Amino acid sequence: MEEVMIEFYKGKDEQDFLDRWQEEHDALSEDQIDELYADIADAIDEAVKKGEHELGESYTYKGVPVGRSDFNAFYSLYLFEATKD
Repeated sequence: MEEVMIEFYKGKDEQDFLDRWQEEHDALSEDQIDELYADIADAIDEAVKKGEHELGESYTYKGVPVGRSDFNAFYSLYLFEATKD
């Protein structure tokens, strides 16, 4: 299975996600953040392949909005941008 990763377009997008995550769940260490991102990457990859998520739409993981998704095939990288509320 090809390894996929996630990244955020802007640092603010990532911070917004982490703030929302910590409101719903506990605070995370750096290692836990890395593990969370790996879990999100696997989950969105599976959802896209099963047709359960369409790129360009907002993606939610365990009840927390991650952001609008995109994919960079060269780097096998899912990109997220904060959605405009």
